[in-house]
Amino acid sequence: MSKKYRFILFVISILLLLVISICINKSILLSISQFWFSSGILLLILLSLIDQPHFSKDANIFVNAITASISLLLVAPKDQDWIFWLFVLFIGYLVISSYALFWIRNNPLNEELKIVQLFSRLNRIVGKPETLFSSFFLWGAIKQFGMQSNEIIPLFWYWLIFMILNLPQVAEIIESFFSVHAKKTDKNILGMIFGVQSKNTFLVKLFPVNQRPVLRLFDFVEFKYSVEERNYVRRGMVFDIYWLNEEQWIKVLTNKEIEGMLASIPKNELIRYDAVYKVSESNSTEYLKRFIGIISENSIIGKIRFVYNSRVKAMEGQLIEVNFNDEIVLYQILEGTTKVEQLENKNQFGYIMGEAIQLGTWNKERCQFEQYGWVPPINTPVYTVSDIEDKKLEKGELLVGYIPDTKYPVILNMDLAITHHMAILGVTGTGKSVFSRNLIRQYLTYNDTKIIIVDFTGEYTKVFSDIKTSNIIEKKDEETIYEKFEIVNNELEKFPNQQDKDLIKKSNGTITTILNNSLNTFISDQTQMVSIIELPDVSNSQNILEYTKRLFKELFKIAKENKGKMKKICIVLEEAHTVIPEWNFSGESNKATQNVLNSIAQIALQGRKYNVGLLVIAQRTANVSKTILTQCNTVVSFQEYDKTSIDFLSNYFGDDMASVLPTLKFRRAIAAGKAFKSNVPMIFEVPNIEEKKEALTPVST
Repeated sequence: MSKKYRFILFVISILLLLVISICINKSILLSISQFWFSSGILLLILLSLIDQPHFSKDANIFVNAITASISLLLVAPKDQDWIFWLFVLFIGYLVISSYALFWIRNNPLNEELKIVQLFSRLNRIVGKPETLFSSFFLWGAIKQFGMQSNEIIPLFWYWLIFMILNLPQVAEIIESFFSVHAKKTDKNILGMIFGVQSKNTFLVKLFPVNQRPVLRLFDFVEFKYSVEERNYVRRGMVFDIYWLNEEQWIKVLTNKEIEGMLASIPKNELIRYDAVYKVSESNSTEYLKRFIGIISENSIIGKIRFVYNSRVKAMEGQLIEVNFNDEIVLYQILEGTTKVEQLENKNQFGYIMGEAIQLGTWNKERCQFEQYGWVPPINTPVYTVSDIEDKKLEKGELLVGYIPDTKYPVILNMDLAITHHMAILGVTGTGKSVFSRNLIRQYLTYNDTKIIIVDFTGEYTKVFSDIKTSNIIEKKDEETIYEKFEIVNNELEKFPNQQDKDLIKKSNGTITTILNNSLNTFISDQTQMVSIIELPDVSNSQNILEYTKRLFKELFKIAKENKGKMKKICIVLEEAHTVIPEWNFSGESNKATQNVLNSIAQIALQGRKYNVGLLVIAQRTANVSKTILTQCNTVVSFQEYDKTSIDFLSNYFGDDMASVLPTLKFRRAIAAGKAFKSNVPMIFEVPNIEEKKEALTPVST
């Protein structure tokens, strides 16, 4: 009901009332002094058309009751029968209850206690002007003139016609009949509202295709819902289209975001009640750029499913947000699945169902995700993530990347990464090695960590040419060690009764002394922070294997002896499958390989107590010792293809996150573990790091 219609009805009602009163009483002044006129129909007209044309709130009911109580004073004592006193009691109830509700209510009505809802809704029915003052008017007219009088007939018909014309549905029909604009608007009618599925979800039955505009998912619509008892134009969005009983239906979502986004488009106040109209999208592009879908069924706390809005770009690893319970909960897209819903009459409805894993709410002070303990309701909108401000890192924190296409940082605690061991995995050509070398460079920004790199690729000396590196063992001492290994091996090949035990003991003593002195020198040297141990393929040399075993054994011995007195030591195992292979790749009979593995396993199991940690770098998870890997509390995995690797990593990442490993893009990886400032796995993007050109040679990444 438009303002224009209410004004015209108000003027006509007043004029007609005056004409009827003159005909009845031959005097306007005499009519005004009578209860039926002054406190009945006049108040009915004023309050229902001017003051409360849509609906009455608790405060309105209170005012209506006070007005009604004053009007009852006009009733002469001789006319104060039992109906009069019933009115007095009823008005007294409305005054007390509405005043109480006015002060008690603090929340929207649907969030209040059931008893509060009951009394509030009851009062709004019996206390609105149409109900309250209609009863006054009818009783006053009958009391004044009697049921059988000729005067009561025009008054009754006047009241009946007024009440009919005041109905929203009748007003809509009349307005559309006289309004040229409304007739033109009808061309945009899509269908009629059939019902309400939830608070903000409306079910609409569409007209046949040839009788309505073309409609797609996520188009915008507007309508007036007759049940709301107010002339309010809602704005919404189509989020579902389907067939039922040989008819096409849609579901329309309304919320504050859609209303606000379409606020600049003028509302058509003359549209028909319960008719749904298509809205121009000229001003809706900004909203649609962020609106990515609607929460669907079978969502759980840790993972949501949503109907995807194909107008918005979506990618694996993309961060999205859902607003509910006054919280912004962030999710990361893992999967998109095409769906075809079989409808009636062999019709099909095709759409894409997205899946996203929960990262949680963002704690901007701590720069980390914190899991949220509930699932968003069905039909909740899903949006692309908003930007955040950069935050300065704390001491010991390293920025290793960002959530793809966002400013959400992925932060690593260096101390925890070293002491609790870290693994970096991924096939060649995914960004693994460049990421690893950059991480080592970040470690070196803090002067409290020694780096020992066991490199079988020969790459680190070249790419770290700008960094002062050293060899733990001098060349001449290395040669001496190998000579002693030969002596020991030659003696051990003899029969036990022919072995020179003193020579074996002396040679081993020399090896231990050289390793001990060299390691202590490196550890105590404040200028030497990086040592690179370049070894050939251990499978080709028994002495190399023995050398490696003894080196790590001696290092761990020194760490135990100097507990709490020396810098942290990070042992980097490049091409880790070479030095710590899984047993089925090395062979159980390979005693030398197993001895090396045991030495490193000891560090993996106990190293954190003595500030010795591992950084394991490998191409294939399947080929690396699981004894070592399971001790790595922090894991970064780039692209992996083989099922064995994926199955193993699912223990860290979960099945859903691990399933995306084969499809990860270049420079994207999954991170999880104790050292990351998040308690859930996440896909992140490694910055495009340009290593120093003078240090670069063609290497695998």
